[in-house]
Amino acid sequence: MTPSNLFNSISLLFSIALISACSTAPKPEVLGYGKDTFSVGEKLYSTDFSNTNEWVFQVEEKDSPEKEIIEFKDGMLDLYMPARGCTAWLTQKFEGPIMVEYKVKCPLETINGDSIQARDINNFWHCSGVKNETDIFNGELFNGGFGSYGKMQGYYASTGGGGHIGNKTTRFRRYPREVDGKPYPHIALNDRDGQEGYLITPGEWHTVQLVIFNGTAQYIMDGKVFYEIKAGDTVTVETVVDGKRTVIEEIYNEDTFPSYNEGYFGFRLVRTHHQYKDLNIYRLNPVSAK
Repeated sequence: MTPSNLFNSISLLFSIALISACSTAPKPEVLGYGKDTFSVGEKLYSTDFSNTNEWVFQVEEKDSPEKEIIEFKDGMLDLYMPARGCTAWLTQKFEGPIMVEYKVKCPLETINGDSIQARDINNFWHCSGVKNETDIFNGELFNGGFGSYGKMQGYYASTGGGGHIGNKTTRFRRYPREVDGKPYPHIALNDRDGQEGYLITPGEWHTVQLVIFNGTAQYIMDGKVFYEIKAGDTVTVETVVDGKRTVIEEIYNEDTFPSYNEGYFGFRLVRTHHQYKDLNIYRLNPVSAK
């Protein structure tokens, strides 16, 4: 065999081994309410962030010398957002039961001493606009400012929020939070706020999993269930009574809070620097009764 043929044969074997390794990569673990309920099925989507056309960015306008940076590099999406909020929407819609999984890091490197904190690993999934689902990409309706998203439909989860001093809160909500410009009752879970082990570790990669399966919703980080709800659970609901914000308890069910079966996924952040990689979206399949 000539050296050239030997090289080609070795290259072919390496390529086959690489493809085989990728195809047999372990699927995400099923945790909490998911056990004995669903299994992780086919991979619906995966990206190395080389296709920039798949993303729509809504960046909050600020009169500030600090400038945002959006970069696709080294297999990552790198978002640098001093003094402003941003939502990065994946333009591919997903239907039915899914799990979104990705890795994210909050580096503390700054440019020119900008106001960067390790904060706000936030997520939107199965989201849509009010009148038309693709209105979610309308920059006039949803402009990067957090308050503009209160009227959309979908799910929200957040680690490391907390006003101007971040990395204090960890939350889950079902949107909308407002209808016709007025506050609207919505599931609002916050009992993980301020707890050690449920906040961001600056400079380290975190693995996030977002689940929706026939009304069961989960927010998982680093293999730990942060929040999960299913039909029959008692949940806290934020509402307004006599003009005052009030939190009450209700039973979660499909009549009062119908689950969303389709929509779009987005990264959400504010006044921070995030790097995202290894984004994969999976189909979830029901576990057959024994």
